[in-house]
Formats: sequence, C-alpha cells, structure tokens
Amino acid sequence: MLKQIHNQAERLYKNIGKYSALDVARKIAFGIDLPLSPTESQKKEWVKFISSQLERIFDEHTIKNIRMGCYCTENGKLDESKEFIKNIYSTSVSMVDFVNKMNEYGVGWYIKDGYLFTKYFSCPCPMLESVDILPTKTWCYCTVGYNKKIFEYVFDCEIDIELIESIKMGNNQCLMKIIPIK
Repeated sequence: MLKQIHNQAERLYKNIGKYSALDVARKIAFGIDLPLSPTESQKKEWVKFISSQLERIFDEHTIKNIRMGCYCTENGKLDESKEFIKNIYSTSVSMVDFVNKMNEYGVGWYIKDGYLFTKYFSCPCPMLESVDILPTKTWCYCTVGYNKKIFEYVFDCEIDIELIESIKMGNNQCLMKIIPIK
C-alpha cells in the first residue's frame, strides 16, 4: 500500500506541476506525511486534504485534468481491462452488439442519444475504502482518467468522459458518459 500511495503522490505532484508552480504541487501532494503503513483513517484524511487543497486553488476543469492523470494501473489490471474490452469490441458487429456482449458480464452499460454510458456498481478506488461520502467529484476524476485510457485504446480515438454519478457522492453507482471527440 505504501508504494501505491507514494506512486499516487508522485503522479499527483507531476500533474499539479503542469498547472502551477512546483512548490504549490509539492505542498499539495506531499502536504501530509503518511506513515509506512497508513490506517484507513489516515488515508481518508490524506484524500480529504488533497481534495480540499485542489478545490481551494483550481477550477473544476483544471481539477479534472489533474486528477485524470492520477489513475493507477492496478498492477496490470488496466492493461488486462483494455485488452479484454478491445477484444469484445473488435468482435462486435455494432455498438449495440458490443454493449450487449459487455452486459453479459453484468456491467449494466447502455446507449442513449448515441452515447455509451458505463457503470461501476461499487467504488473501484482502494484509497476510498473507508470514505463514506465525498462532497465533490474531485477524487473520482482519477477513475475518469482510468476509463479514458481504456476507451481511447478500445475505440482508437480521443474521448472525453463526463462523470454523471458517483457512489462516494451518495449515488447507487458510478455512471460515466463516453464522448468521442471529433
């Protein structure tokens, strides 16, 4: 877990540095020292600190860009997911067929107004295990970045993702709208 937190802090530092001075990035990313084996409570405080600092300094668009670059690869799970979904997509005859095939795995995806909507039925973020409710989407934009990486690979084009619902904001699911950029 320490390596995961350290890597997350490093990614956060680099991403904040794209939008501000490095001393600001350092104060946010490394503003709270976590012990070698942080408790759930300490991780929760770290998440709250990072989120509040980002929200104090940046607008939501910039926060989204910063956090989207903070996704983790989950020890290879990202690449496995990309390949799995790409294989299903490449063997599908249409987007409807693709969604139907994915739904065989219980993902609950759907198409509305020509857009793909994807879901998570449980929060995928290991940093938020002890967090009941978040007041904003700030931390969840990391999952948006994770999904952007997947769907740009699958669809072989640039996309944007709109986070519509978040479990950690009190919704029953995380719901995302996949938007191809033309």
